[in-house]
Amino acid sequence: MIRCWMIFMAVSLYYTDAYKFLVYNPIFGYSHTNFMGVIADTLTEAGHDVTVLMPVLDKNEANKTGLKLTKKVIKPPLVPRVQEMMKSKSEMLSKMWTVTPSVFALVQLTRNMTAAYGYQCEGLVTDDALLKRLADEKFDVGIAEAFTFCGLGLFEVLNIPSSIATFSGVYTDIVSQSIGEPITPSYVPGGMATQDERMNIVERMKNVIGVIMGQRFFSNTFVEEIKAFRKKFGPEFRDYDDIIADASYVFTNSNPYLDFPRPIIHKTIAIGGVAVHIDSEKNVLTKEWDSILSERNTTVLVAFGSVAKSIYMPDEYK
Repeated sequence: MIRCWMIFMAVSLYYTDAYKFLVYNPIFGYSHTNFMGVIADTLTEAGHDVTVLMPVLDKNEANKTGLKLTKKVIKPPLVPRVQEMMKSKSEMLSKMWTVTPSVFALVQLTRNMTAAYGYQCEGLVTDDALLKRLADEKFDVGIAEAFTFCGLGLFEVLNIPSSIATFSGVYTDIVSQSIGEPITPSYVPGGMATQDERMNIVERMKNVIGVIMGQRFFSNTFVEEIKAFRKKFGPEFRDYDDIIADASYVFTNSNPYLDFPRPIIHKTIAIGGVAVHIDSEKNVLTKEWDSILSERNTTVLVAFGSVAKSIYMPDEYK
């Protein structure tokens, strides 16, 4: 009897309550992909069962998953219409260097991307074999970045009981509005603003317009994706703001000590810096970069992110 009791206690010490997560992480910009990849790996490291769904919008970035620990990865087939549109990517990215920094210019530049997200989402929701495969997994939680809507809509189709919306930037006005956070452009710079919180009357007006245009930028994308869901599942499929509002949490890549103060609700969780490893063992450079940085005693590395690629920089800028 004592032996059985000791065995029971020993087994209990190793009991863990793991959840099944579906992380929706489309490949279109490495900073976004890396942010979501770190979230997936963090959950995997904690002992959870994590599956990452990675639709490929940019086939040139297909191998940059941002994953190191998570092994369950599903990459749906490429959507031909999306790949055709991505052929003009270099033209769009080259304009990033010369366009006037404003939300208006961003909306104009990314019209093709908005359509591409819609086509990509349509390709997913019409793949019955993929939907059945995912439904059979009976996931507990779905996590998707609200840069596009397709992931959150997919969780709705799969009847995943809990969802988490993320954003790899500081925050986005359309998500804040959907979950009930007040939008106060009179003293809080919008998610795509070019000025700080000290604004004169003209700058405040520009900020108001910027917030409206920023919401339009995301809503245009979300609406195109909603069309794909309603085409497959009927016109009663819920609108994007209702589904976003049902998210259990919203993870933002922000730091409350550095960001502009703004009113938030408790479901908004700031996880800024999550993609920065402080463990020296995880900060090992590749041989290529170790060789480059070892050539001189001091090296200044200038990076412009995954969108404004230096290969498209005009010669006069260089």
